[in-house]
Amino acid sequence: MIYRYLALLYCFITLAHAQLQPERVSVQLQWADQFQFAGYYVAKEKGFYKDAGLDVTIKKFDPKKLAVDEVMAGRTQYGIGRSSLLVDRMKGKDVVALAAIFQSSPFILLSLKSADIKTPHDLVGKRIMMTENYQDTISVRAMLNSQGVQIDDLKFIQHSYNPEDIANGKTDVMACYVSNEPYVLKEKGIETNAINPEAYGFDFYSDILFTSEYEVRHHPKRVRAFVDATLKGWEYAFEHIPETAKLIKQKYNGQNKSYGSLVYEGEVLKELAFRGNQPLGAMTMEKFRRISDIYRVMGLSYSDERLDGFLYEDSANQSVPLTVSERSFLHTNTIRYTSTFNWPPFNFSALEDRDRLQGIADDFWQLIVQNTGMHTSFQPSTTWSEVLNAVKTKSVDITLGTAVSSDKEPYAIFSKPYASFPNVIVTNKTIDFLPGLSSLEGKRVAIGEGYSVADMIAKQYPKITIVGVDNTREGLKLLSANRVDAVVDILPVVAYLINADHYLDLKISGTTEFEFDVRMMIRNDYPELKSIVDKAIDGISIAQRQKIFNRYIAVSYEDRIDYSWIYRVGVLVSVVIAIFLYRQFEMGKYNKKLLQMATTDSLTGLTNRIGLDEKLLSCYQFYQREHRVFSIMIVDLDYFKRINDTYGHLVGDKVLRKVADVLRQNVREVDMVGRWGGEEFMIICPSTNSAGAYNLALKIQTALSAADFVQGIAVNCSIGIAECREEDRIENVVARADNALYNAKAEGRNRISLDPIN
Repeated sequence: MIYRYLALLYCFITLAHAQLQPERVSVQLQWADQFQFAGYYVAKEKGFYKDAGLDVTIKKFDPKKLAVDEVMAGRTQYGIGRSSLLVDRMKGKDVVALAAIFQSSPFILLSLKSADIKTPHDLVGKRIMMTENYQDTISVRAMLNSQGVQIDDLKFIQHSYNPEDIANGKTDVMACYVSNEPYVLKEKGIETNAINPEAYGFDFYSDILFTSEYEVRHHPKRVRAFVDATLKGWEYAFEHIPETAKLIKQKYNGQNKSYGSLVYEGEVLKELAFRGNQPLGAMTMEKFRRISDIYRVMGLSYSDERLDGFLYEDSANQSVPLTVSERSFLHTNTIRYTSTFNWPPFNFSALEDRDRLQGIADDFWQLIVQNTGMHTSFQPSTTWSEVLNAVKTKSVDITLGTAVSSDKEPYAIFSKPYASFPNVIVTNKTIDFLPGLSSLEGKRVAIGEGYSVADMIAKQYPKITIVGVDNTREGLKLLSANRVDAVVDILPVVAYLINADHYLDLKISGTTEFEFDVRMMIRNDYPELKSIVDKAIDGISIAQRQKIFNRYIAVSYEDRIDYSWIYRVGVLVSVVIAIFLYRQFEMGKYNKKLLQMATTDSLTGLTNRIGLDEKLLSCYQFYQREHRVFSIMIVDLDYFKRINDTYGHLVGDKVLRKVADVLRQNVREVDMVGRWGGEEFMIICPSTNSAGAYNLALKIQTALSAADFVQGIAVNCSIGIAECREEDRIENVVARADNALYNAKAEGRNRISLDPIN
């Protein structure tokens, strides 16, 4: 019997071990080892493939083996090819392009500088070392054709792949890579000229990672894992070119290239990889169609139907532009989120399923999940304290609705706000309108335990007695029973609960100066998740936001008229009207104040996100009617966290207020300046194109650098600019401005970046 158990245990161990084994795959290189394939080497050596559950073999270049044939035959799963993969596709080979490592081809025609060969016409009658492969040299042939140079006027000779043959007279011109041979010859003191097809409008993708339809269809997770890990390897290689050059020289240097030539190659290829400010690996069907048109003009077969399925579309459900690191993060992590069910209308149980979360916060979260393609799991919490502890202990990754507060900052980071509401005061109906919290001094005010507004009130209004409750619903019960004098929470919550629980004896009697920016709280070791969530929040349109709010926050009106009551009080009608008009006059002043406070950032006095959204909508509608362009600028303070960490949040708040003053003083009256969130500000410039916005941005940077801040702090900013264009939606313009801001920060900060479309 014991042997049977041992045998069973062995089987379980063997099975578990097998499940932990990484999947074995291979990739076929298209040329000899050099920096051209650095991303694959780095992904293997740094363990990126291993982390993705892959055991990858990098197959060295073999001139007798074409990468496309190896992949189609199933002898390797992945390969590296050129734009000629389009032709392979047209010929019936089911290749799928996964990522274009280089946005522009490094392919050039090289000659001695002394030969004075500078244009395609100078090639007539010259000997050219170039492979006979029509597909791979199509950019050169198309360039010649466009310049009226006949192929028959040229003398093609067999390629020796030895760049010194240019100098020793064996050829006049050699087809090569701009990243390699020019530097090799320069090391030997040989000066060269290059003719680049890109300069003549023939801009092709190069070094395209590809696979087969079979691999995509039968191993979709493996394909996604391989692409993400490879791009992560390339990202690292380009960020650490000297380190990567040393790695290649030590382990992947069959060509015996010098360290200097490898570094040079890396720098040139990095520029080609990000040409046009494109994300690493980006591909578009539009560009492939332009390339296929060139092939067609040059006499190669073409079929629109064969283009279907050529481009890898696994990320089609990701409408949010993510970096390689962010995509890799989502691929390797299931995001665990938590929430209570007792903060309606933000978080509460669905009627048909008490274990299913619903509400404003969850609706925003589901949009984020949908637009990023992330995988999630829900872990419910009973109390808010349980939520905080779960984030603190990292047993969950994110919770859906809270505000920034100093007690959470040691273990959490916060998303951009996805909604903003004033905290309001609820009292018994017998209480008149309250102009502010000062009216509650000496009173008992119920506030949920751990709610950030409680700390703010305690600091600023020490004479108010705060009564901690589990949640606002419990607070309203106490208020209705006259056990407290007031309840404070944000407007949607109290409005929803008063209506849902039929508190006819309670009303909203006033507002506080404290605005609640509703954010998602993330564990502090997941900055990638914060970046992903922030981008997704920026992508949520005003219409989508309003639809969510309308779903849970409704205003009902009493439309039944009791005529008998009117008759009974008819004799007093004139008095009632007089009192009513007077009261409306008095209330009008308070209503204006309420409206102002609802759309004003309490710290800086600038317009808040609600006001900015309204202004954006107004500018957009005017643009649709009158075609009057507008631009937006997103201003982000550089290294602002250092100010908070060094001087404290009180000083940080003073800096933000000073920045707000500087921005106000340097814009036109028609411009709107608002606080977009945290240390980010937005400026909306009606009737202004991107050039005008750029001039304003220069003015703002100069003003900020010259301003006197507390304790001599120097403040710089990065600015992203976008101009509204044809067929834009509001969220597109905002997203492009945000992308421009990201570029400004990536380029070293204290910069101004225009959206590339502009």
